[in-house]
Amino acid sequence: MNQVEQDVTNNSNHVESGTHPVEFRDISVIQLTRSNEVVVVESNATVTVSDSGVVAHKEMREWNWLFSEITQIDHELENSVLLQTTELHNFGISFKAEDKEEFLGLVKSRHAEAMGELPASTTGVGSDKKRQRMFSMRKEFEFEDLPLAELSAENISAWFANHHVLDRISLTMSAGQVTALIGPSGCGKSTFLRILNRMHELVPSASLSGEVLLDGEDIYDLQKKVIDARRQVGMVFQKPNPFPAMSIYDNVVAGFRVTGTKITATQRDEIVESSLQRAGLWKEVRDRLRQPGGGLSGGQQQRLCIARALALRPRVLLMDEPCSALDPTSTRRIEETIVDLRKDVTIVIVTHNMQQAARVSDQCAFFLAEQGTPGVIVEHGPTNAIFENPQDQRTADYVNGRFG
Repeated sequence: MNQVEQDVTNNSNHVESGTHPVEFRDISVIQLTRSNEVVVVESNATVTVSDSGVVAHKEMREWNWLFSEITQIDHELENSVLLQTTELHNFGISFKAEDKEEFLGLVKSRHAEAMGELPASTTGVGSDKKRQRMFSMRKEFEFEDLPLAELSAENISAWFANHHVLDRISLTMSAGQVTALIGPSGCGKSTFLRILNRMHELVPSASLSGEVLLDGEDIYDLQKKVIDARRQVGMVFQKPNPFPAMSIYDNVVAGFRVTGTKITATQRDEIVESSLQRAGLWKEVRDRLRQPGGGLSGGQQQRLCIARALALRPRVLLMDEPCSALDPTSTRRIEETIVDLRKDVTIVIVTHNMQQAARVSDQCAFFLAEQGTPGVIVEHGPTNAIFENPQDQRTADYVNGRFG
């Protein structure tokens, strides 16, 4: 059991059963982290609405949401609900169509009662204007044509507790280019990538120093919201992680629900089509947008995750070994997508595949951690110079396969 699951399980002792609990059976439960990774997926679970919260359980697993911790209930997804909480995790619940409205009515009215927003006698599904406002306080989404962004790391050092993993890393990732981070395992490439969109701070023992500048503005500034930084600097992970209980369509626009951004139905359709086109997936899925995202092949799932990241119009896209779990054909398509995207978004990619780095990147940075020392950048510059005329012998040895 991971820490998130343990924290949720520990909270179960504080959730009272209530005097009139209502059960809904055969529900799919998805537990999400802030990074949008699926941590737990359970189908055929039972969800109970009590006087103090919502409980989902299946066999030995149990998750609890106190009404006092629920900050938003989003029901715009097809036959599904997303409970946003003040904790690290959010939860998606996918319902049978006939049960969804009853569930929403119970949760909204009991949430309002628990928070003192409505009289205890208030019932129904969202007819009260005050209650509608409570669950629609989301900013409108506007399409913006922003210039390509430059991302710059200035003297970044990082630690996990007392373990020093990166030492004074400075690197400029130029606007409209693909920057590849290469180096052997354990040299800090993925840690550096996570620092670039404030995911490093999710680890309780993690700390860092230095600045990450997006067009000259520090994303770690105390006045900056984490969610805004992650909207501008998107992330695609090593393993494809679409939300399997959601349709392809809903997967693409899921980020708007998670960030609490309101979009119209017309905007939603436009965003789905344009994002899938940019990810090179539209022609393959346009006739089955309402089918589950989990039913796609591995390569298609990864391109769906790219489309999901692109939907929020990020200015920078981070990719952590996006092809390592894919077959050669899927890898080629992802690489073609990366090359096509660089005209619209600045890309930073971690890869162990030297041929891939040479094919897709404009700039390259070689990371290395030697004999227990923290990771540093040995050399960086144009990709052709790194591969054809490296200035450091260690770089030449690595790119030519003599170690790593």
